[in-house]
Amino acid sequence: MRHSRSSAIAAGILVGFALFGTTAPARAADPDTERARALFDEAGELERHGRWGAAQERLRAALGLRETPHLYYALGWALENDDKLLEAKVAYETAARLGRERPGGEEAARLAAGRLTDLEKKTPSLKVHVTGAASSKARVMVDGSEVKCEDDVAKTLVNPGSHVVRVERESKPTFEQVVYVGRGSVRTLEIEGDGVATRNGTRERHGPSPARSRASSAPPQTGEHGDSVLPWLLLSGGLAFIAGGAALLVSADADTNTREKMQARWCNVTACTGTGTGTTATRAETAEAAEYRRAATDALDTASTKQAFGLGLGGAGLVAGTVGAILLLRGEKTVEKDHQRPHPRARAGAAPLPGGGMATATFSF
Repeated sequence: MRHSRSSAIAAGILVGFALFGTTAPARAADPDTERARALFDEAGELERHGRWGAAQERLRAALGLRETPHLYYALGWALENDDKLLEAKVAYETAARLGRERPGGEEAARLAAGRLTDLEKKTPSLKVHVTGAASSKARVMVDGSEVKCEDDVAKTLVNPGSHVVRVERESKPTFEQVVYVGRGSVRTLEIEGDGVATRNGTRERHGPSPARSRASSAPPQTGEHGDSVLPWLLLSGGLAFIAGGAALLVSADADTNTREKMQARWCNVTACTGTGTGTTATRAETAEAAEYRRAATDALDTASTKQAFGLGLGGAGLVAGTVGAILLLRGEKTVEKDHQRPHPRARAGAAPLPGGGMATATFSF
């Protein structure tokens, strides 16, 4: 499958180069055409790296210079791969209309019609059924836009993902809930008179989408039994303990340096003898020397305490972080085993090229 996809893309590029080669000399003097062509090429490169949002920006800029059915088709393809199915439908419809109206646009119109048929199966819908005495005056909004109610049911097409449903009624509390809708599914909410969702169901519109498994109709779980909080807490807590222990050890080293300085000053005043900074005074200890001695002793005690706590914190952090990492790895393996599904951007078969589709699609001015 991967080999046939690459062959189709390569063939499409060759066809595109051939057409560009025959038309470019005659159009080279048109700066808008050349700029649109450059933007189209940039969009194609961005799509090959999965940067669909950036590709959409380039294609919209190109459409601002020249409106062609091929450019609208390319924009629809970028939007579809970015899960903006409603916007993709508008782009494909425009490509189909312009393709029928303009000479040389028949292929773009045909390809756009095929994508529209596929989008009809992929685009999810959301139903909100309001019951009770105040249902006739209920106002249903999805993502801030009002949805018309017919027979106490508000139905609208939505893009895959999470959406905010809000129901407002006279003399009743406002109901608001975030719901997730997967590709090709129908999500139904039934709201009772007191604003409680009594049924919250999901079903496939036309069976499972060929590009996604049935598991994609619900948000993915994040770990074994849907709970990955504990491993992350252990891992982050362990790292914090290690950092705290390291900070204490650094501070203890500074206290050790302070102790050595105070000991050296005491030794200078008392003319001490012995190895290192000296331990035996040969002169009577003055008040100044006694102060140096106490400061050295305090610094030594502080350094010892910080070293003990630093080593303890670091050890505890190392243990907690190791346990958290092990639990996290086990959770990821469980998710990979039990919830495998295609990548959200994966598509089977040969993908249409920017500005066209299959091996014969191309973008021309």
